[in-house]
Parts: sequence; C-alpha cells; structure tokens
Amino acid sequence: MFRELRLKLTLINVGIMALLLLFFIIGTFLVMKIQVFNQSQQLMQIVANEAGSGTIVNPREHDKHLAKYFYIKTDNAGTITDSSSALPMTLDQLTPLVNMAFHKPNPQGELELHDETYSYLKVPLKETPGFIIIFVDLERDKDILQELLLSLTVGGFICLGLAYYGSRFMADRAMAPIKSSWQRQQEFVADASHELRTPLSVVQLNLDIVKGNPEETVASQSKWIDYSLLEIRRMSKLVDDLLFLARADSQQQTLNPQMFSLKTALSEVIESFTPLAQTNGISLEASFREEGMYYGDENRIKQLIVILLDNALKYTRPGGMVTLRFQDWSTHAEITVSDTGEGIEQEHLNQIFERFYRVDRARSQQKEGTGLGLAIADWIIKSHRGRIKVTSSPGKGTTFVINLPHGNLDKL
Repeated sequence: MFRELRLKLTLINVGIMALLLLFFIIGTFLVMKIQVFNQSQQLMQIVANEAGSGTIVNPREHDKHLAKYFYIKTDNAGTITDSSSALPMTLDQLTPLVNMAFHKPNPQGELELHDETYSYLKVPLKETPGFIIIFVDLERDKDILQELLLSLTVGGFICLGLAYYGSRFMADRAMAPIKSSWQRQQEFVADASHELRTPLSVVQLNLDIVKGNPEETVASQSKWIDYSLLEIRRMSKLVDDLLFLARADSQQQTLNPQMFSLKTALSEVIESFTPLAQTNGISLEASFREEGMYYGDENRIKQLIVILLDNALKYTRPGGMVTLRFQDWSTHAEITVSDTGEGIEQEHLNQIFERFYRVDRARSQQKEGTGLGLAIADWIIKSHRGRIKVTSSPGKGTTFVINLPHGNLDKL
C-alpha cells in the first residue's frame, strides 16, 4: 500500500514538473523566436533606410545582428539595377528570388530558394524610381533555434530525471510519519484487542462456570459473578479511555477552562486516595504552599493528578511513600508527584507516554489498569500548553514534574 502511495506521489510530482518544464521550454523557444524575427526585421529596416538613401555609414554596425543579409535595387519593372557588394550567389542565380519578392503583393515575408529560406523587405527608393529589396538568410537563425530547442529538451529530460529521484526522496520523507502513524495505529488496535480479549475471556469463563452449576444458588456463585463484574468494570474503563483518546485524536475532545484553586483541587484528589494509601500501607503526603489560582479545565487537571497518583500507589510497595507537591510561580504552576516505588529504567522513560506501553508486561498484567493513563495525562498537559519531566531510578522511585503556564489560555 505504501509503495503504491509513494509511486503515486512521485508520479504526481514528476507530472507537475514535466508540465512546468514544458511551459518553460515552449515559452523560452517562442520568446527567442520572436526576438530573432524582430531582430531580422530591425536589420532589414535599417539597411533599407541606409541603402535607399545611399548612406550606409558603418556596415560593421550590423554585425551584431549575426544574420547574413544583402540587398538588391530594381527599377519599377523589376529589373536589377544595383546590389550590395557581398552576395551569397551570382545575380543570375538571385534573379528568381528577386522576381518572387518583387511580384509578391506583400512588401515583406519569407521565400525559399535552393532549399534555403530568406526573409525579405521591399520598400520604394527615395532618390530614384524603383525599389530596394533586402534579404536576410534565415538558415542561421533556424540553426540557432534548433540548437536552443535541443538544449532545452535535453535539459528538460535531465531535470525530469533529477525531479524523479528528488520526488522519490521527498515522498519517502513524507511517507515516514504516515508509516509511523499507521504502525502505531496497528499496534494500538492490536493492543486494544488484546486488552479487551483478556477480560472477555475471564467473563466468559466465569459465566460458563455459573451456567455449568444450575443447581447452585446465586449466593454460592457470587465469587464468579464478582470476578465477572470486576472485569466488566475494567472493560468499561478501557473503553472510556479509548473513546477519550479517539476524540482527542480527532480534535473533538474539548476543555472547559475557568479560574479555579489548584490547592483546593489537589486537596480533593489527595483525600480521595488517602483510604487506598492507608489500606496498602503507603504514606501519602501533600505539600501546598499557595492557593494557586489557575485558568484551565479543573476536571482534566484533577484527572491528570488521579492518573499520576494511581500509578505511584500502584507501583509503590507497602512502607513506601508517595508525595504530591505544588508551588505557584509567577510564570507557571509546578506540580510534582514522586514515589519511592519500583522506578523505571532510563531507556523506557521516553516511551512511557505511548499508548499501551508497559515497561514490564508480565508484571504490569498483575496491576489493574488499561495502559492508557499516561497517554491521557500527556494529552491533558499538552492541551494546557504545559510540559512534563520524568526522572527515575530503578529501586528508588520516580518523579513527575509538571509545569502549567499562566497567561492567556482562551484558545484551550
């Protein structure tokens, strides 16, 4: 699929380049042809004025026109009476050409003699009765135009060749993020399918056990029913997270910004986690120095802290500590979530915000979660134009530092 798409992009670029080159070649050739024609007409007019009055002052002045020219003077009957000193052939040989030009109704045009083309201009003499006919040999002009056309054509094909390879290179670069996005999407679908398949299998197994014992009471089967409900809640949470990220990807996930107290919001989150921390034997501490008025989506900021605290408590052993600190600066609000838990290897820190990414899948399977929390947290931070920094040491714990800028966030 990507190979065909790359080929189409390359051919489209080459096609556009070919049209541009075609227009350029035709335009350049026509401009040069018009210039050559005008140059010949100008030369014949100058020679006609000078020769007609017998005042050719400097013949070298005409050399800049490059074209070969000569003139013939005739009487009113068309008989040759005089000519220029340099003639391409004898007067007898030129007589047919002169007769054709003399009897042409148009005073200027083109004629052919002995497979050569001449441009002519016929004007009346000023001093005596008769005409002067100026001829310009067009063969040299034709050769120049043919060489120009050949050069432009060869140059055009060279440019097309360069454009083809250049287009392939640019197509490869343009396709790189598409391939990466497609691969991530495939991995996302595969991971989502895997995450959904596991609880579905558990629910099906539990229901099969219940169905296989029809004589048992509901109370006696409550263990299997509770397992099923637990997995259903897990699937519901997973589907909610998937829908959240899907709306975020399609830019349909909106925020409701307003002024609120970060201290109050963080205090509410801490209170909701206190029972869980006490049950697991983990010390949960909070440090808030300022009230910290902030303009943003309060619910999303709470969701962000919930995700980080949930992860911290999940990977901290009994007897450990989880700390939530907040400090309000003039330019930004700084929120820090740290724990003394298992920690994360350095090579994994740049990937923990990817969807379904888990440092140790075997160990993570034992922890309840969807694998989407940090991806959602990352979106919330970026949507508030914030930044997050993670430091961690295996066996010592992990620290998340979030900077949320103050200022005009009306575009949220």
